[in-house]
Amino acid sequence: MVWRMSTADRNWEERLRESGLRVTRPRVTVLALLHELAGHHTAEDINTTLVDRDVSLTRGTVYNVLDDLVQAGLVMRADRGPGTAIYELAETWHHHFVCRECAAVIDVDCVADERPCLPADLPGAQVDEAQIIFRGVCADCLASK
Repeated sequence: MVWRMSTADRNWEERLRESGLRVTRPRVTVLALLHELAGHHTAEDINTTLVDRDVSLTRGTVYNVLDDLVQAGLVMRADRGPGTAIYELAETWHHHFVCRECAAVIDVDCVADERPCLPADLPGAQVDEAQIIFRGVCADCLASK
């Protein structure tokens, strides 16, 4: 697939520059895809979608790009469960609820609306992030019982 920069891509270009990252085709592609898909996705979900669309990025490139975007604060990474990270655009700082039955991931507002959200009493340490993962059974699963 040939990559042509759209108007939306130029917005991603600006956000990359503002965050201190070089603008590259893989970074713009992953940001645009996360925006299009919305919600929470694993790196494998993202890679599979790119492969299905004939976008030539290696799996390793997808993982590296996601790591870069997380470090720059453009993408948020959360833990869905044993060994599974999920990614989404970092538009507002929030936490997550994971349903033990259907595996749905639901955003939960952060009371402070910014990182780290929760104070930590760790003398000599600088905490820059705190994520809470709520686990339980979602309203849909409870209603279906």
